[in-house]
Amino acid sequence: MTIWLIAAVYLATAKLTIETLILSPTDVIFLPTAGIAQAALLLFGGQYWPGIALGAVLANLLSPTGSMAAILYSLSVTLQVCLGTWLLKQINFSGRLQRLKDVLGLIILAAGISTLIGSSFSTVHLSIVLSDWTKFDEIWTRYWLANAIGILVVTPLLLTWGMRLQDRYKRQDTTEHSFLATIGQLWQNYRQTSTPEHPEYTLTEQATQLLYSLEALGWLLLSLALNWFVFCSRTRTASIRYPLEYLPYPLIVWASLRFGQRGAAIAHFLTATFAVWGLMRDSGPFIDRSTDIPQIFSLQAFIGVMIITGLVLASTVAERQQAEAALRASEASLAHAQGIAQVGHWDLVIRGSHLYWSDQLYRILNLEPQSVPATLELFLQSVHPEDQNLVRQSVEQVLDQQHPYTIDYRLVLPDGRQRFVCEQTVISPTRISGTVQDITDRKRSEIALRASEERFSKTFAASPIGIGICTFSDECFLDVNQSFLRQLGWKQDQVINATTQQLKLWVNSEEHLQLREVLQQHHQVSNLEIQVYNQASEIRNWLISIELIDLGGIECLLMMGNDITERKQASLLRNAKEAAEAANRAKSLFLANMSHELRTPLNAILGYSELLREDAQDMGLEEFVGDLKNIHVAGHHLLDLINDILDFSKIEAGRMNFHLETYTVATLLWEVETTIAPLAEKNTNTFKIEVAEEIDIIHTDITKVRQSLLNLLSNACKFTEQGLVTLKVWTETSDSLTAELPTVPAPDLPNLTPQKDSLITDFPSASQANTKPITYIIFQVIDSGIGMSPRQITTIFNPFTQADESTTRKYGGTGLGLTITRKLCELMGGQLTVTSELGHGSTFIMRLPQFLYYAQED
Repeated sequence: MTIWLIAAVYLATAKLTIETLILSPTDVIFLPTAGIAQAALLLFGGQYWPGIALGAVLANLLSPTGSMAAILYSLSVTLQVCLGTWLLKQINFSGRLQRLKDVLGLIILAAGISTLIGSSFSTVHLSIVLSDWTKFDEIWTRYWLANAIGILVVTPLLLTWGMRLQDRYKRQDTTEHSFLATIGQLWQNYRQTSTPEHPEYTLTEQATQLLYSLEALGWLLLSLALNWFVFCSRTRTASIRYPLEYLPYPLIVWASLRFGQRGAAIAHFLTATFAVWGLMRDSGPFIDRSTDIPQIFSLQAFIGVMIITGLVLASTVAERQQAEAALRASEASLAHAQGIAQVGHWDLVIRGSHLYWSDQLYRILNLEPQSVPATLELFLQSVHPEDQNLVRQSVEQVLDQQHPYTIDYRLVLPDGRQRFVCEQTVISPTRISGTVQDITDRKRSEIALRASEERFSKTFAASPIGIGICTFSDECFLDVNQSFLRQLGWKQDQVINATTQQLKLWVNSEEHLQLREVLQQHHQVSNLEIQVYNQASEIRNWLISIELIDLGGIECLLMMGNDITERKQASLLRNAKEAAEAANRAKSLFLANMSHELRTPLNAILGYSELLREDAQDMGLEEFVGDLKNIHVAGHHLLDLINDILDFSKIEAGRMNFHLETYTVATLLWEVETTIAPLAEKNTNTFKIEVAEEIDIIHTDITKVRQSLLNLLSNACKFTEQGLVTLKVWTETSDSLTAELPTVPAPDLPNLTPQKDSLITDFPSASQANTKPITYIIFQVIDSGIGMSPRQITTIFNPFTQADESTTRKYGGTGLGLTITRKLCELMGGQLTVTSELGHGSTFIMRLPQFLYYAQED
């Protein structure tokens, strides 16, 4: 489709040229067909040459020339445009004509050289037809100028505007289309972007575009009017006798400067069109008024000079504008790069001492760009007072001695913040330039890095964990700390530069190989237990963590190890101890649960032996009474032993229950005295009780208090003969109001109501007792018996322990009485202490709270 369109345009232009621009076979003004053919191949590509050839054949077939001449003419035209296209491609020609190289290439290669083919063929053909070779050179010159002017007039116009359309289309659609489809798509896009729903420009840009359009419209109207006046007005011809053909030149310069090559191409086309039109109207300046003969050569020279001047001027302006745009882009890129790198620069012109600061330098100083004049004194005011001498001396050095410098110093900003900067200078014959880079972040990072290295060094040296660094390849130690050496027993000079193989560090080589494989895969190992040898070849258990690190391009291992040999042994002992304690608790729990099963048979034995003894007495069987009495006594003794063991097991198992009740102290002491008196008389001892007058009641587990007193008093009576056993009772009050209220766990038995003596008044509640000092009742048991040594005192409260073996053999017992008594006192919020001297008796003090409460009571 494009080929046919090119052929049709060429044919139409050829017909118009024959009718208007060819005055006679030897008088040709210019040939627009040459320009159209050259522009078509430059715009669409050399592959569209058939369109040119077809258009040329059709144009000549419609003329009086023969078919053979038409084919030869078509061949010459095609060769001409193909040669011009090829020559322009060799110089990387651009149809935008923005470079002087492109303009000169179009003028010389396309208009000057390639047209030699077409002009030569046309001149030869015409000379053959006219059978006249005398004017060959004149005719050849006219045809050459006609082809050249045709290219210079038409080709720039089609190229510049055609490239504009192509660029606009390519920005919106990259799909290949035919020429007609391209034109349609461009028109559709133009209508869409021109609607209010698709605004293409901002308000400012629209205003600028409007002014630009108004300027272009004004230029066009003025150009039309002036060209008509100069070239087509018969009034001007009749009234003005001096030449005006160069009057449109200012408009051409205007178009070249303001509208670029597209405007210059339109200006050239308009001027050439009006000049030719004026020639055809016999009214232009190129008509000889004396003979009324058209001055075709003068017209061609005028058009050629005009177009060449305009194209060269427009391309020069375009190159300058491109250079300025590139310079602005470069400056913007430099400013952007300086902003990213936080680098400002300054320039000092040596002659005149003119100083310039970049915008980024103003920003580094925390100033608005170009807000104040750039001066050395202003810069020095921003320098830290401690660094001003350094900067001033460096500046004087570069000014006086022409010696560049590189220094780091600090700036103090107006808001008080400090910045570290690095300044470097270079010197040229006419100026001194310098850069000031903000290195605050780098300095802070360096400071943080030094602090981190110092902390690591201190941590490395003082760490209680053994730390070593060795190469990964051969495990050669590069550095170790003192903990590492201390744990393994080596000296530093023995370890540094020695390998683990030389030190015989690893116990199990297979574990070592597995460790290396894990490090190769995961680059670290954490909390791994492994066995190593120390210097004495002793096996030690190590808990190690290893990480693969890079030191100066060398793969190294950061090894952290801790000797856990003693900890592991202690852990084994602790596990054994816990297992033993668990077994002991299981035993105690078993005995506590078996209390009923153990007591029931003994109670039956005691009951039946008592009945049998009474029956024997009644029946007069005295020979059985003694034996039955021994059975009863032995049963009681066995029951006491079992009770002690069961009580101790309950305490250890945490199964001891407390039943609180309110009781008079006098009643408690009477019951104790009634029980102890026979025991005191048995060893011919005197037992007396001394009670303070203020003591009245006690709220506690009275059974366990009575049991504890009986244990202490029975021991006193048992280890004293023909002596004195004294029980003293009084009260004490705690000095602290913040002491914790004494409590015991609530009993397991449900709905248990505390018992109370009928003569006793109410005791304080837990809430009331919290606000008062705690009152304690002191029970002191004093005997004049055998006493104890200091060593015996330290073990007297241990379970199953008595003073010594001789005591056990002489006095008997399980060694649990005092242990149970002390445990019961502690469980009831009290304490039991003893003082004794060997051979001078013992004193036990039992200190119990007067009022004991359940833990869940309010």
